[in-house]
Amino acid sequence: MKKIFLGLLMVSSLMGDIFSQGSASIGVKLGGASIGNEDYTIAGLSGNYFVLDDFSVGLAYEKWFSGDPDIDKLSIESTYFIPASQKFHPYIGLLARHIFISGSDRFGRSFDDTNAYGYRAGLAFVQDNLLISAGVVQEKYDTSEGIFNDTQTYLEVVVGFTF
Repeated sequence: MKKIFLGLLMVSSLMGDIFSQGSASIGVKLGGASIGNEDYTIAGLSGNYFVLDDFSVGLAYEKWFSGDPDIDKLSIESTYFIPASQKFHPYIGLLARHIFISGSDRFGRSFDDTNAYGYRAGLAFVQDNLLISAGVVQEKYDTSEGIFNDTQTYLEVVVGFTF
């Protein structure tokens, strides 16, 4: 499965530093993926809250459409931003996902829901009210059968604005 993912993140913070405890963000995700001969468009929403300085926890939802079967993903994630400098923040994070699979593919096969666990790592750049990050995500699925199996690795890019 090839997956290219672009996120547009709108960060809302009452404090000056978007990585400070108490800061929150709301995100909109747009992207695409291919599974076999099926091409999907992906849309999603996410929310994160900094429970400690430089450490956020969040929830995310993705809807995969324009392909068969129907796919929805619900994720719980945590990310630690390493305060390397004022502008650059390397990050590492963990995620857990439940993947809801409904309907059947074009051959009439149906699939069971599955779970995935993984990590992300990358670099975030902050300049005034702009945040840009790029990194890699790796997910391991708890099944070796179905449309999601084994391990998937893909790139993620996030562009965000603070307000």
